[in-house]
Amino acid sequence: MIITLNRISDNKDSTIGYLQVDGHFFCFTLEDQFNKTKIRGETRIPEGTYKLSIRKEDSPLTLQHRKNYGAWFKYHIEISGVENFKWIYIHSGNDDDHTDGCLLLGDTLFNHLVTPKSPLGQSVQALKRFYDLVYPIIDKGQEVLIDIKQRY
Repeated sequence: MIITLNRISDNKDSTIGYLQVDGHFFCFTLEDQFNKTKIRGETRIPEGTYKLSIRKEDSPLTLQHRKNYGAWFKYHIEISGVENFKWIYIHSGNDDDHTDGCLLLGDTLFNHLVTPKSPLGQSVQALKRFYDLVYPIIDKGQEVLIDIKQRY
């Protein structure tokens, strides 16, 4: 399985992109903005190829997600091995206030000029579909990588 994050637009607050799985469009993405110097919870991760893993820890966020999403959510899928970053999750959210340095997924993308605060929609639906596809593979011990590329 090849997962590619294609970044296509950014502004002072956030970065828009789309996710492909095995070369096919999967969903839209939202991340924090680029910062030359890392700012905790306000900086997207650098371009590169990273391993996806499952962070099997009952953190307050994990417990809240289980409560909100039900039985399909067990633990967070994490983007691992990023220098100077930790706990980079793939999760749901609608705007850059929800990213906290993580990668958000959504099935709809609104014009950020018209709806600058909430450009991503149907996020839980996209996240569940991603988890249904990727979580079992990682949980079986198979390697899953994400290749992050800037396309603009």
